[in-house]
Amino acid sequence: MPTLNPEPIDPQAWSELRALGGEDADSMVDELIDMYLEESIVLLEAIQRDHQSSQPQCLARSSHALRSPSATLGALRLAEHCRQVEEASTRGALPPDAVIQELMEEAQRVIIDLQSRRRTA
Repeated sequence: MPTLNPEPIDPQAWSELRALGGEDADSMVDELIDMYLEESIVLLEAIQRDHQSSQPQCLARSSHALRSPSATLGALRLAEHCRQVEEASTRGALPPDAVIQELMEEAQRVIIDLQSRRRTA
């Protein structure tokens, strides 16, 4: 039975990412987190704006742009939310408000988790 509210960052994906960094894993991961945090704020704002202004094609692009880096950092649930929004929007349909709200809530969980994982100030 799946966990109702799993960790925002998949432990196995996180371990694999850190392994790629080798001896420089800490600095590499910190740099990736910094880039993600900066870009995700802009993309989340775009997702909200595109949804509120009923622009499905723009919403598909902004959710796609957030999906890949989220998956790279192990935010697999967030990446899945982005995929669902992207697919619906690509078909020209706007997802329900509740779907966007779920994406935003998961994104907040991811951001908080990643901030706590940073090793440098």
